[in-house]
Amino acid sequence: MKNLQCPKCHSQEIIRLPGSIEPPAMFSGAKPPSSFKSINVTHYCCANCGFTESWVDNPEDLKVLLKKYGF
Repeated sequence: MKNLQCPKCHSQEIIRLPGSIEPPAMFSGAKPPSSFKSINVTHYCCANCGFTESWVDNPEDLKVLLKKYGF
């Protein structure tokens, strides 16, 4: 949907929502010591059907995610 058209219903009414993926918090709410940093993402939501996609903004952050969660 980065091209501002929904792949599901083809609507061009797209909502762009900035956000982030945060390091996991411990039960107490404190963040554990970690090399995992916040990763900026952009969420695209179709205002017509609700279909949503999330995109990592910085390609270097993909390497961080792959190292932390990849197979």
